[in-house]
Amino acid sequence: MAVYQSIKRRLSWRKEITALTYFLMSAIAKMVATIITYPLQLAQAKLRHGPSDLAPNTGTIQLLIYVLKRQGVKGLYKGMEAKLLQTVLTTALMFMTYEKIAAFVFRLMG
Repeated sequence: MAVYQSIKRRLSWRKEITALTYFLMSAIAKMVATIITYPLQLAQAKLRHGPSDLAPNTGTIQLLIYVLKRQGVKGLYKGMEAKLLQTVLTTALMFMTYEKIAAFVFRLMG
């Protein structure tokens, strides 16, 4: 949300922000958020359904270290492309719709 608000503030000088701009702003913000949090999402999924050679009480940090040792940094981001496609498009459409409807309602209210 901080990335989105930061981009929005930088564009606040414009009289009206287009739907495409809202779409791109939210897509960029969601992409940044996903890239930052994806290793933790991966760890959660692996803890639930992961490799059977892990101890039952393995924690998130231990799992991230395990993935780093076996697969390197690439392993932390394995499968992220699908997650980006899934979440970025959904979030971008949702924020674009929200912003345009909010602007319309505020114009109606005066």
